[in-house]
Amino acid sequence: MPTIENKPRHRAFLRGMGICAMLSLLSCGPLVRPWYNRDVGGYVQPDPSATPTPEVPKALEETDADRLRRTAESYLGVPYSFGGQSRSGMDCSGFIRQVFSEVYGLDLPHNSSRMFRKGTPVTRAHLKPGDLVFFKNLGFIDHGGIYMGDNYFIHSSSSVGVGYSALNAPYFGEHYAGARRLIASPDDPP
Repeated sequence: MPTIENKPRHRAFLRGMGICAMLSLLSCGPLVRPWYNRDVGGYVQPDPSATPTPEVPKALEETDADRLRRTAESYLGVPYSFGGQSRSGMDCSGFIRQVFSEVYGLDLPHNSSRMFRKGTPVTRAHLKPGDLVFFKNLGFIDHGGIYMGDNYFIHSSSSVGVGYSALNAPYFGEHYAGARRLIASPDDPP
């Protein structure tokens, strides 16, 4: 506890600390405040892209396709289980349903043929990551997956569980039924 004799020294110390604190704040980067510009003849607001911000810039935000891929791939290796929708086992529609619930908050039916009736039809040439792809056998939709780009889709198959397959693989190429887009992207036609 300071005595009466060294109180002035204590105040000088605190005043010096205030100056040091101000200098350290100034050295951390530009302040987000207007400044006077002689050429303009007044104060200029800083360009938001050139100033520090506590928010993630829009250009660097994670896209839905990235979140979708990361979520779907977190299930790679989960075994197939008819009617399942958990990490202990899932079928194709349970897998799609779980991923779309986690990423988009959608509540899809746990049935591939009912999913096939949702969304907007998409031609094979216009597939985008996140589109659902469906396959039929004996005239009925019996399997589905999530298209991830470059001719690959991720799905839960009865032979290996959750994994990737190529759309043009012999079985899938022959049984391809179509695709649906559930989540519209900004560049989709109205």
